[in-house]
Amino acid sequence: MVRAAYHHLESRYPTRVPFDPPPGFPELVELLAPEHSDSENIVYGAVREVFRELELDAGNFATARWNPLRELVREGQHVVIKPNLVTHQHHQGAEGLTWSLTHPSVIRAIADYSLIAVGPRGQVTIADVPIENCDFDALCEATGLRRMVDCLRDRGHTNIALLDLRTYQTTAFPDGSSERVELSGDPRGYTDVDLGEASFFHELESRAGPQNYYTLGDHTVDHFDPRTRQRGLPNLYHSPGKHVYHVANTILDADLVVSAAKLKTHKFSGVTLCLKNAIGISHGKEYLPHRRPGPPEEGGDSFPQYPSRRFVWRVQAKRKLFSLIGGRRIAALRKLVRRYIPAPPPHLVRSEPLFGNWSGNDTIWRTTLDLNMVLNGADRHGQVHPSPQRRYLAIIDGVIGMDHEAPMEGLPVRTGLVIAARDAAAADALGASLMGFDWQCIPTIERCSSVPALALGDPRVATPAARGNVPLESAQTQFVPAKGWEVLGDPRSPRPSQDG
Repeated sequence: MVRAAYHHLESRYPTRVPFDPPPGFPELVELLAPEHSDSENIVYGAVREVFRELELDAGNFATARWNPLRELVREGQHVVIKPNLVTHQHHQGAEGLTWSLTHPSVIRAIADYSLIAVGPRGQVTIADVPIENCDFDALCEATGLRRMVDCLRDRGHTNIALLDLRTYQTTAFPDGSSERVELSGDPRGYTDVDLGEASFFHELESRAGPQNYYTLGDHTVDHFDPRTRQRGLPNLYHSPGKHVYHVANTILDADLVVSAAKLKTHKFSGVTLCLKNAIGISHGKEYLPHRRPGPPEEGGDSFPQYPSRRFVWRVQAKRKLFSLIGGRRIAALRKLVRRYIPAPPPHLVRSEPLFGNWSGNDTIWRTTLDLNMVLNGADRHGQVHPSPQRRYLAIIDGVIGMDHEAPMEGLPVRTGLVIAARDAAAADALGASLMGFDWQCIPTIERCSSVPALALGDPRVATPAARGNVPLESAQTQFVPAKGWEVLGDPRSPRPSQDG
């Protein structure tokens, strides 16, 4: 069985919504009218090719009977496509969003093959939990995602839906204040899943005792004070013997989850690929430990050593000034100024680790792998089983990736890749290798091999056996890691030219 595959293509996305496929694919004859085609869409064919390389329904390929998801889901069942829809904004504007998010053209190809597999009696749902200050409507408008889904529904595919799984959106202002707006959330509701001693935090707590967990979504903590030890909100849900995640029932009700991730670096976890994409199945950052206060010598992992007094004074003074002027006024003034003076690229702005944004973060990988265990083993009622409760397929959109200060403020990398795998560990090990990184230096991937029974996959066997349309070394592009991740390379080094 082939576990991982990749396809190298020209690094460009189609621009015409709804991102129809090129003509000539016999398996789509009954799904689409002949006029619903786009000869410029090369991404659709790349997704199709990685399905073929994984030998999905291999005997029927290139015929009208080809149904690549046949072995993963049956007619009448439910497929959830979980993309990376993290934010609605980027310092480079709308173009920057194509580097930040799973592109709708990748989602479209997955959606079509899902519709073939489940038939008209089944359901296909595109769903994610963006960051709390994401304007989901603005994201959908900028990318064409909602127009794509509406077009498919207008064509008769009324069994496809697009969901924002959050129950609230927070508007954050530069002075640290925020406003909260309630949202409708998951129409199927939510279930609390308690991993208990099966959590990856159990080993830490057994060795070092009860911990104090922080997350940037916790507005009760002063994250700009490196010496604060106030108890964080995640401690309500995470303590010895108790590790609760608030999971959307749309995810738990799925028969197949297709993780449609993005090829990016990440300030907290090194990379964000399919494993990290599972963060978006749980609503409420207060359920998601991201760091522990202090340096390692004090039992924390927020920074290797205390940030310099000058750096801390500068960020705190800026916040106090903004507070005196007023958050709304500062936000409006900043927006006006940026029309004429672009913001400097974040990787050129002087900064120091403060929020767990470095390679010594020993918390986020535990949260990430916990959620992958939930994704694989939790049933609709929140009970966790030793065997998988739903099927899984991994896809990574690397047509244009992102490095430097990703996941939201990075720079484009024209990798020209679509990656697919039968499990998250295989996808991530292959993805990290194609980014020029040693995946064994990335805890989220390296620790996968220690997951018992549920088998998130073994990263050690993925890359050598991966199939692709070009040699592996020809498909590699050297990404520049985020600051704090020198273990993966020099964050200050220029990326080799990608001209041509």
